[in-house]
Amino acid sequence: MLLFIITGTFISCKKMDSTYRKYVVPGGITYTEKAVSPITYSGNNRIKISWLRGTDPNVVKTRIFWNNYTDSVEINILPGVDTMSTIINNLPEKSYSFFIKTYDAKGNSSVPEEILGNVYGDNYQASLLSRPIVSSIMDAQSRLDIEWGDPDLSNGAYAMEVAYTDTLGQKSVHRFAIDQSSTILSDYKGDSTFKFRTVYLPDSSSIDTFYTAFIIMAVSRKIDKSTWIAIADSYTPTTLLPSGPPKCAIDGNINTFWHSLYPSTTVIYPHWLAINMKQVINVSNVELTYRQNVFSSFTDFMIQGSLDGVNWTTYGSFNFLLVNDPQRYSIPNSPMMQYIRIYMTKGPNAYANLAELSVYGYQ
Repeated sequence: MLLFIITGTFISCKKMDSTYRKYVVPGGITYTEKAVSPITYSGNNRIKISWLRGTDPNVVKTRIFWNNYTDSVEINILPGVDTMSTIINNLPEKSYSFFIKTYDAKGNSSVPEEILGNVYGDNYQASLLSRPIVSSIMDAQSRLDIEWGDPDLSNGAYAMEVAYTDTLGQKSVHRFAIDQSSTILSDYKGDSTFKFRTVYLPDSSSIDTFYTAFIIMAVSRKIDKSTWIAIADSYTPTTLLPSGPPKCAIDGNINTFWHSLYPSTTVIYPHWLAINMKQVINVSNVELTYRQNVFSSFTDFMIQGSLDGVNWTTYGSFNFLLVNDPQRYSIPNSPMMQYIRIYMTKGPNAYANLAELSVYGYQ
């Protein structure tokens, strides 16, 4: 019985060997060292892949596969190079899985190393927004002062570029970091316009930079007030105060001021001060200055504009801070108006006063 069992086992093993012999590689399977620490770098319809050469001296080439192994590229290993890389061009915009295999001269390969990567293109480009400009003003020192709105950080905005003509007559382009809320160009020639765009990187490893289209921006200047006419809901005659009439708020002197009727128990809020600028202006900013060292005027107000002095449009509600320095208020999209009105709704007393009103804009 024992002899019968041994004989049967031997015959079965011989049959098994015959069955699996064709799947066995004599001497075993040889694997090359796989790609070490591969990294992908996103791009515009392309991607860069880099990896370390490793320590296997027999590796002579690398092949990278994608789209379920239907597409591939082969890279020869250069002697004396520690880091290998390649750029794959003409890729549709999407996320990819890449498989990297190394090979020796006999065709032996490594196990595949998978790595993920993103390719950007027209869809990403179409989603990019220019960082808005709140105001662009020529200040008293003939510098261009740009105030920026909120950037689109979620999409990778990281800089702004401003193109303009400098004081030497040369075309200049300057790049500014995205964390800047304002930018001052001290060498701006003073032309009526400049252009700007926003710079994007879809992620920190991107090899390509994306840009929004250039936008032409008008430069605002302080408008001459010499011909303006001011009226108000009421005013105090100069026989009762050293100032008082509405014209005192546009005379360029911060030591004079308009004051609503005082003393009075019947003239209360709202108060208003309206200006006829005698020409149509694209108004970008309104600048108000408190009566110096006397902080008893209005605190809440609206800026209103009109083309005819009858029909008024409100462009925002604001707060007037208790400080001597001029306070500048931006009006979105620089609307056209000939008349501008400060409509005051609240203050610590029944009366209101204002030392100076100025307008920044362009025609």
